[in-house]
Amino acid sequence: MNRIIVATIIISAFFQSLLFADLAVYLKSNTAPKNNLSISDIAQIDGDESELVKKITIPESVLDDGYITKNEVYQLLKDVVTGLLVIHGSAVKLVAPESISTSDSSLQELSPIYNELVIAKGDLVTVKLIKKSIVIELIGKALQSGKTGDEIKISLQSGKTVTGKIVNNGVECYL
Repeated sequence: MNRIIVATIIISAFFQSLLFADLAVYLKSNTAPKNNLSISDIAQIDGDESELVKKITIPESVLDDGYITKNEVYQLLKDVVTGLLVIHGSAVKLVAPESISTSDSSLQELSPIYNELVIAKGDLVTVKLIKKSIVIELIGKALQSGKTGDEIKISLQSGKTVTGKIVNNGVECYL
């Protein structure tokens, strides 16, 4: 009899979990201001409700100070997302369009430490394995040297090798 009750509770919890969707929001570091700025303009969205969330327009009052903070994004999304909402990043800065570029020269101008090696071959580094809204942090050994933004190979303690991007003195691997 107890097994039936436990099985019923587990099945009920499973079906209730299907009613909620999880969403991960990865804030960009900067974006150009424009009319009708939407969530998809300031962030990369991953999850079950991503198509609904991407279309949400950011009110002009949020843009007044030149930044869109993590808390402001949360306030916009909290009533729309039914499941777990995870926001990565702290703020998005509104900058002039000519300042936004992915070329190395513009990154050198924005960050004087961009050219410095952040990780040297053989260093022990924090590795974040990221899949949707799940993040696992491990320690790995760098198999290559690199600067912020570079992709390098890391050997994990399990013996597996992964490739990830250097971010904030660690390595992020999107699975």
